[in-house]
Amino acid sequence: MIKSDAQRERTLAQIEGFRQALAKVASEKPGKRSAAIRGSYEGMVRQLEEELREYDQLKTGELEIPRIERLDQIAPFIVKLRINKGVSQTELAGRLGVSKQVISRYEESDYQTVAVSRLQEILDAIGVKTVVTLTA
Repeated sequence: MIKSDAQRERTLAQIEGFRQALAKVASEKPGKRSAAIRGSYEGMVRQLEEELREYDQLKTGELEIPRIERLDQIAPFIVKLRINKGVSQTELAGRLGVSKQVISRYEESDYQTVAVSRLQEILDAIGVKTVVTLTA
């Protein structure tokens, strides 16, 4: 998943690199090996293009974030919520009084190591309203 504009730019460069590699493979002698390599490169291009689409849709608000029903579902969606709300990693770090590197580490682990109280602070900082309902 692309988590920042900088990663988006690197992804565009990766796609271009794979396309150049595809062009080189296309000029080589056809065979099983070149077909396998071509298929691999094409798969990577498709995957990276899908990640770009998702990031762009999150940034423009076109991608709807699903409703979360359980606490263990929150962490994987925080990055998507942040992007959807138009908050950069740097801006979120400033709102929380931490460095951008802290936010980057949180996001690298999909917030899996962050306490629930800190998750609430993060959600508050990005402007996500949380309503918790517990039933027995």
